[in-house]
Amino acid sequence: MATALGAATRRHRFLHAVALGALLLAAGVGAKTGNRLDFETVEQFGGYLFLAFALFGCGFAVVRFLWLALVERDPAPLGAFCGSFVRFFGDIERIANGINGMAVVLAFSTAFGVLKGAIAILSPFAWDRALSQADRFLAFGRAPYERLWALVDNHFAVATFNDAYNFWFFVLLGTLFTAVFARRDTTLRHQFLAAFMLTWIVGGFFVAMAVSSAGPCYFARLGLGGDYQPLMDALASATRDYPVWALATQDALWKGYLDPSAGSVGISAFPSMHIATAMLFALYWQRRSAAAGALTWIFASMIFIGSIVLGWHYAVDGIGAALIVLPCWRLAGHAFGRFAEEPERAGCRIGPSLSK
Repeated sequence: MATALGAATRRHRFLHAVALGALLLAAGVGAKTGNRLDFETVEQFGGYLFLAFALFGCGFAVVRFLWLALVERDPAPLGAFCGSFVRFFGDIERIANGINGMAVVLAFSTAFGVLKGAIAILSPFAWDRALSQADRFLAFGRAPYERLWALVDNHFAVATFNDAYNFWFFVLLGTLFTAVFARRDTTLRHQFLAAFMLTWIVGGFFVAMAVSSAGPCYFARLGLGGDYQPLMDALASATRDYPVWALATQDALWKGYLDPSAGSVGISAFPSMHIATAMLFALYWQRRSAAAGALTWIFASMIFIGSIVLGWHYAVDGIGAALIVLPCWRLAGHAFGRFAEEPERAGCRIGPSLSK
């Protein structure tokens, strides 16, 4: 185990370096703004990731057992299942990769919690009006939400996009779980983890600070006028039929912005990191499975539309996200190409042995 862990740590050294760099940046930013490393939030995130590991493992176990019993018609499905299950979760390479992957993700999450909350402190919101005007230019003189009014005015559609927006977190956990605990330390695995960190640092901090903005849902609260009040009124109306959790979250974030002591992960509209990460999920999964790739691209499209319908983002926030994600993905793939062992495409097949 020690040998495998040492080898995995050496392979992950550049990912560790990126995470360490983010921690050092966060320490410097925190010293300037008074923000501290929020280890409690990261501990919760780590707990969610381990919970995802357990849930995905249990779900996969059920499917695997049914496959052995009903498809392969194994004469002793329970024995075959137990054997493959033990090999799967007792794989030293998988555990070594998982330990390193978890360390990278948790260290980076710790750092970004500080950076996100510092954006509005270091660079007060100044771009909302310009982004709103850019939206109107792209939508031929009207706000994009007005072009999507058929969805905004349909309470069931609002609830659907609201659910998809919240489901993003579970897709995040599932994708991180898959990449972190992969047995084979392939180019794709390193590319995803590196691109994930690069995208959040470049887009979620540096670009977000350069184009500091709050988003349509806060337009009136910033004293910029009532351009988005019809949208917010429509969302409030939808809550009479379905819970629109976005509204409560927006209120909580605003309270955190007004009183940082109340706790807040920060407000930032441009670029949309929900859309950026949804695109990263799609870029990752399309390399593992054509079907999974198609589903995650559909999901990313829903996040883009939902970000407008729910008042979180201007349309240009999503466009900006795409312009950041794609170069980060290419750069990460080029930089970590040396780690390739073999092409990784099939990924999540049920039939073959779990030990693969």
